[in-house]
Amino acid sequence: MKRFANAVLRVLVVPGELVGWLILPLIVSVLMTVLAAKMGWNAFLRWDTPLPVLGNALTVNSMADLQWYIFAIIAIFGGVYAFRDNQHVSVDVFSSALPRRVRLGLSVFGDLVFLLPFCAIIVWYGWSFTLTAYNAGEGSSYGGLMDRWLIKAIIPVGFALLGLAALVRALSTIHSILLPTSGTQTGDDR
Repeated sequence: MKRFANAVLRVLVVPGELVGWLILPLIVSVLMTVLAAKMGWNAFLRWDTPLPVLGNALTVNSMADLQWYIFAIIAIFGGVYAFRDNQHVSVDVFSSALPRRVRLGLSVFGDLVFLLPFCAIIVWYGWSFTLTAYNAGEGSSYGGLMDRWLIKAIIPVGFALLGLAALVRALSTIHSILLPTSGTQTGDDR
């Protein structure tokens, strides 16, 4: 079970590992925005045929939108990556004094009672949020990026991945509680 859970979690964190590289375009975007503000530029490039997401121009506002798009992608997909490595906020001061099985039980409880329903709600409403933006043709009203539904789609996708990771971890932890192996008696086997 542990091997299966680790394999699934490895697949679920692939987007988080890949989007880490978006920090480089984020830095370039910030630098270009600062340079444009200093030079008094508004548009970097203009063209006749509208392109998906960009519209008819690459402007300072497009770059500002791109910055929060990239940040949102990194934060949402990075959440699954952090969850896999158990880097989310927790109350270790209290739980460290508890026996291992109690800690694992609390982890399962938190994953199934709090995190999984939260993810389900975000996926449900995030999907509606995305469809509304798509159907309305929502885009920037101040000359930024168009097709805002694309970035809004990251919300349900990211939380679906996080929910799957929570479910896999909960099942793996339940398995560890019910069928402990000799190597996991002293440590936390997450």
